[in-house]
Amino acid sequence: MEKLATMPGNRNGFTLVEMMVALFIFAMLSVAGVIMLRTAVDGDEITAKNLGQMAEMQRFVSLMEADLSQALPRASRDESGDRVAAFSSETGGPEAAFLKFTRGGQSNINGEARSNLERVEYRLTDGNLERWRYRMTDGGSIDQPAVLISNIDSLELRFRDKRGLWSSRWETERLADMPRAVEIEFEQAGRRYRHLFLVGTGYL
Repeated sequence: MEKLATMPGNRNGFTLVEMMVALFIFAMLSVAGVIMLRTAVDGDEITAKNLGQMAEMQRFVSLMEADLSQALPRASRDESGDRVAAFSSETGGPEAAFLKFTRGGQSNINGEARSNLERVEYRLTDGNLERWRYRMTDGGSIDQPAVLISNIDSLELRFRDKRGLWSSRWETERLADMPRAVEIEFEQAGRRYRHLFLVGTGYL
């Protein structure tokens, strides 16, 4: 009597080892996907931060250049009526203005009854580089500041006089004297920036 050959039966499902291998591969793919997503998000955040810093820097340079190029050798008066120099630089204290001067060429789009002159100050307060402006060139109240650059760790100035000499302090005996140029160097987030601005060139 012939023996019938037995055929192996078909296996249904996966073995434990195959399941573990499949789960391991799935886990690795998931981790890789999370890492790629996190990298993309971090890249977007860094790009947005860098673009924000570039916009801040461009705004600061444009505004400082416009102000200093329109600076005028015009002495003014403070709130007490005392005459003050056309251009000054103060040091020490949070209220000290490292640059203070009068500029011309201020637009008057609304046709208000005021001069086209403007008294401006630049201050460094708690790491913020601020621009202040007076509502009147002689005395008068001062508006709220506009923050141009934030997170500044240090700031240094140099002034070039009419003889071509550079100094870290601006001192003059004549109220109408102004420097020929101002160099501003500051550190932000471990990077140092240096900018050179000409003074009063808009009226040469």
